[in-house]
Parts: sequence; C-alpha cells; structure tokens
Amino acid sequence: MFRRFSIFAGLYLFLVGSVFGQANGNLQLHFIDVGQGDGALLISPQGETVLFDDGRQGVCDKPVSYLQSIGVNKTDYHIASHYHLDHIGCAQQVLQIAPLQKVAYDRGGSYNSTPYRNYIQAVGNKRQAVTDGTTITLDSASTSPVIIKIVAFDGNGVSTNNENDLSVVAVVTFGTFKAEIGGDLSGEKALDYEDIETSVAPKVGQVDVYKVHHHCSAYSTNATWLNTVQPRIGIVSVGVVADGNTYHHPTEDCLDRLHNSGVKLYWTEKGEGPAPDPMTDIVAGTVVVQVAPKAATYTVSYGGQTDSYPLWSPPVGGNVPPPQGVPRQYVWSKKSNVYHYAECKTARNIKPENLQHGRRAASGQDASSALSSSIGTGTVCQRDFALRRPRPVSFQSA
Repeated sequence: MFRRFSIFAGLYLFLVGSVFGQANGNLQLHFIDVGQGDGALLISPQGETVLFDDGRQGVCDKPVSYLQSIGVNKTDYHIASHYHLDHIGCAQQVLQIAPLQKVAYDRGGSYNSTPYRNYIQAVGNKRQAVTDGTTITLDSASTSPVIIKIVAFDGNGVSTNNENDLSVVAVVTFGTFKAEIGGDLSGEKALDYEDIETSVAPKVGQVDVYKVHHHCSAYSTNATWLNTVQPRIGIVSVGVVADGNTYHHPTEDCLDRLHNSGVKLYWTEKGEGPAPDPMTDIVAGTVVVQVAPKAATYTVSYGGQTDSYPLWSPPVGGNVPPPQGVPRQYVWSKKSNVYHYAECKTARNIKPENLQHGRRAASGQDASSALSSSIGTGTVCQRDFALRRPRPVSFQSA
C-alpha cells in the first residue's frame, strides 16, 4: 500500500511539475501558500524565474517543498519587498535549493534583524538596490517579453520609518495583462503608518491581478487605490495563528473595501479574521495565474479547479468572454432598471444606500439567466454586459 501511494505521489508531483514548474509557453504567477507571509514565483513563457519575497521564518518547509514539487531548481531574480521576517525569512533555504543566478533586488539600506542578515548572506554580491524605473525584461528576444517594472519604493517620497511603508512595488506586464505585487504597502495614515498607496496608484494604473497589500490589514487597500487600479481578482496571502497570524488578517475593513469594489478574492489560507464570503471569496491554498501570449483571458488554478477571466484590456480584435467557473455576483440599484456584473466599473458608482446584490434578480428570476438572455439587447456596461430589468413598482425612477 505504501509503495503504491509513493508511486502515485511521485507521478502527481511529476505531472504538476510538467504543467507548471517548467516553461510551458505561458506566463505563470504562483502565489504560494507560505502561511502568514508572502512568497510568489513568476515563470516566464521561456522559463526565466523571479521570486517576489520567499516566505516566513520558521515555516520555510512550505515554499521549499512547493518549489521542489514543481521542479524549480534556479532563481534568476529575487525581489524583496521589504525586510520583515514574513517576507525574506526563507531566503537562505529557498536559494539553497534554487540558487540565485542574476540579481537580488531590494530597497537598499539596512535593517537590524537576524532574518535580514540571513538574507544578505544568502544573496551575497548579487544584491542590488532598486532605483526609479528599475526594469527587468524576461524572454527579451521573444515577441512576447515579460516586463517587471519597479514603480515605487522607500515610501514613494513620503517621509516614514515604517518598514511596511517602504515596500518595493512591482508591476508585471505581459502583453495587455498586468499584475501588481507590492509587499505590505500602507494605505492609511494611522498609528505609525503613512498613506503610500494613494500616491503610488497612478503609477500602477489598472491591473488584472492584485496581490493584496499587507495580508489585507486594516491599513492597506484604501478606496483611492481600488478606484485607480481596479483589479478584477485579488490574492490574499494569510496564515493561521500557528504560522504567526496574531493580527486577525484578513481584516473586515480591508475585505469590505475589496468586496464593495467587486474584486474576486482568492485566500491562500482561512486566516484569523472574518469568515470568507462564499459569493466572493475562495480559500484556495496556492494560487496559480496563467496567461498565454496575446490571449484575451487568463486562468486562476487552485485545488484542482480552474477559473477563467477576461483581461481588462484585451488585445486588439480579441473576444472577451465572461469569467468561467466562478459563482457570478450581480449588483443593481433599487432606483435603476439595469443589472451589472459586480466587477463592472459603472456599478461602483451606485450609492451604498441603493446597492442591491445577489445571484437572483429582484423579480426572482435567476440573474445569470436573465443576463444571458438579454446580451443581444445592446445594453452594455463598460467591458461587461448589463441588462434591463422591470422597474419595481415600489420605487420611483432616479
């Protein structure tokens, strides 16, 4: 029995490695379940690798075992968002099994901690401080290169000594696909935090995928940030108390802002905050985002399931289907006769006191069926479809 299990486990890891761990022609973003910390791996279509942080000190078996399971044996670039132990705490262990080949980028300066000193030792003379506009080009000879641009660091000009505020902010671009990874960047001026997000948001612009800052703390992901970057999906990297989550992440404030902005959320673990909303949140474990060159869609894979989403800015001539594989959330104003997909930009203008939402229309008709049957009517909401609905007799028109 044990031998049979070992063979099966080995075959499974081989297949996973074959699909994800090696170049497969797609951009791959692996948001690794590292517990209460951050660690993400980018694999370019031609096989160049970039680590964005590397996990939490004390639970390094998680990133190490994942990288080994998918066959990653080198790190071309390492980008440290900042110097806290839940972001650079596994540099030694990770770079031992996937040695650094080119450059380790960070904000420069120094920090007085053992994890920081271990990180410095692990990256050695390959360490390099980012500057304004630092750019990494992967697959440079390809017609579809991957561009990673550093758009902010060290507080983006705001005076602060808070290590989270100093996070390096990276934007990944692949054709018209965009993702933002910004460590523990702060968005609220409270306690010793400063609002850095508001000044950084215009440098980022609209993105498809947002690695939610600071594990969705109450001091991250402010309304201005969300109104500007308008992510379709968000990745919440959290753990449980045993992994160091004594902060009640993700917090209700942060989740409410994301939900009100129509962002579909994938959590790496359940965390220690509010329960996930079954309509908008998926506790997924490690999340793998993939996008093919010049594609109009991207996929999100987790736990044996795959969801598909259209790009906000598809290639010219690309057909943009609605998301597949995820429960649809619909919103409408009780003073209007139009339904919207929850992530529709226009829907974000509905006043909170008028906002209605669900999977069923006010009339009791399934909203997705009604929406599908009315796609040909010509009522369009930004990049998504909207539909005319019978105006409830109990309300006056706006």
